[in-house]
Amino acid sequence: MKKTAIILFFLITALSCSDNQQKLLPASSGNINNISVVTNDELWEGAVGEVIRENFGRPIYGLPQIEPIFSLSHIPSKVFSGFATKSRTILKIDVSENEGVFNFKNTYASPQRIIQITANSPDKIIKIINENLNSIYSTMYFNEIQEKQRRISKNLNKTQAIKKNTGVSLKFPSAYRVAKVDSNFVWIRRDIETGSVNLFIHRQTNLTEQSIIEKRDSISKIYIPGPVENTHMSTDLIYTPNTQQINVGGKQVFETRGLWEIEGQFMAGPFLNFQIKLGDDDFIMLDGFVYSPGSTKREYIFELEAIMRSLKD
Repeated sequence: MKKTAIILFFLITALSCSDNQQKLLPASSGNINNISVVTNDELWEGAVGEVIRENFGRPIYGLPQIEPIFSLSHIPSKVFSGFATKSRTILKIDVSENEGVFNFKNTYASPQRIIQITANSPDKIIKIINENLNSIYSTMYFNEIQEKQRRISKNLNKTQAIKKNTGVSLKFPSAYRVAKVDSNFVWIRRDIETGSVNLFIHRQTNLTEQSIIEKRDSISKIYIPGPVENTHMSTDLIYTPNTQQINVGGKQVFETRGLWEIEGQFMAGPFLNFQIKLGDDDFIMLDGFVYSPGSTKREYIFELEAIMRSLKD
């Protein structure tokens, strides 16, 4: 009995120390989708840096302007100390005999993710990056999604309109307001200085991958009017929408990215559409779209994606 009590004491003490260490970590820093790349100047300015920029700084599909997936900030290895170590998402590249990809969580700050790639030559580093590209990208991307959702959760809109009319719930900021409600339909929007950020939710049947754009446009014709009579939002088919299958919370989802327009009007922008299967012939369509002429739109679409990924039925 005494031995058990001693073991229990040390176990509780160890857990307490771990919790205290976590609490003592400073808050991480950095804008959403900003990745700190820690490596020496020679690697950054050479072929390794080119591979990093080509893959993690490539343009996002479905935006009217060229905007990168991540904003990359180079930090030379020799100055990686102090405040620089507090970045939330870090890609660390080193020449070392210890070859591989290593993940570290909350090392210098919290929340924080460090992906370290090491090999004994630049060519081998490039080989490791190419072989592990999808997992490296996913780790960084979903680290940013989680951070965006964490920030959103600090001040949520408490409306029950979405749950009441569509049977699902979403976590979205209080800055959004309910713009329109109908049977199986809710439109929420956030007014910004240059326009608006929007999301509609529609529960429906008879959806297929091939019918996404047709259904999207039919809903928009009913519920998303243009600035003058007899105009409405529709999909810009000149810029081909891109659809791929993804997984969101264990559910099969068709994700479509593209551009919308209002015919005859100088109004257009990007959209992100999720078609989510809830059951047999039971679907939810989430459609986020942004109107913000003259400004960058990556962060608005990313915010909509973070909201859409919070769906619960």
